[in-house]
Amino acid sequence: MANSPQDSVQNAVCEHSQGGFLSLAQQQKIAEQLGCSLREVEKHALEQSILPTRFKRNSLSCDEQLRLFQSRIAIIGCGGLGGRTAELLARLGIGHLSLTDPDSFSESNLNRQSFCTTETLGHNKVEVIARELKKVNPVLETTVHIEPFNEHSVTSAALIIDGLDSTEARIELAELCQKHNIPLVHGAVKGWYGQAGIEQAGNALINTFYSLKSVKKTSAPRVMVMSVALIAAIQAAEACKLLLGHSSPLTNGLLQTDLLHCEYETLLVK
Repeated sequence: MANSPQDSVQNAVCEHSQGGFLSLAQQQKIAEQLGCSLREVEKHALEQSILPTRFKRNSLSCDEQLRLFQSRIAIIGCGGLGGRTAELLARLGIGHLSLTDPDSFSESNLNRQSFCTTETLGHNKVEVIARELKKVNPVLETTVHIEPFNEHSVTSAALIIDGLDSTEARIELAELCQKHNIPLVHGAVKGWYGQAGIEQAGNALINTFYSLKSVKKTSAPRVMVMSVALIAAIQAAEACKLLLGHSSPLTNGLLQTDLLHCEYETLLVK
């Protein structure tokens, strides 16, 4: 009896793997020979506890890597924080990223936004990021929304990354996440300072630390690239922990950082 297409992929993955790892070149070879996608090859590899070589240094098990591969994260706001977090999550092995941002890259973004270059000025952020992330993780699926976020931007994701830059928008996003019981990984930066925390059912992080009464119309804040890199890394780490079921102090608190004075403080949500 002839093997089913699924059996053929599974057999090919086992035959081409070496020492429990499968290189990208071998994944591409299998996909070409069997007429399937790289994503399908990777799925079968992980299900058989064979790790794609590009994740060899991740310190995650095949089961954990498979859970990340099967996960869908929505990034709302794809500027400094959102764009850099998207890159980290793509390198980590998240399987699907939904990217929402209506804006295009401008010259003032060059100091901190990962995918802003002299060649991408004037181009829409989410389109550029989606294209560039495929070069990092070729099995990554992306959905782009060149518009402000709405309920549809939120509901299909396992968790949300807050890359917004206004208090009103953050409060609106937090309310949507609470409505649909979706964890929100918050991040914000200004100058040398940054903060990160997790809004989820049972706490009200955004409403605790932000208030519409305190909203003032101001010019765009100055932002240091180091603050962006730090908070984006924390957001990516917290997203990973949530997806893998690891506990974190930030599920009940807000981490505030001051890179100028090397000070870190976690404030509990009451």
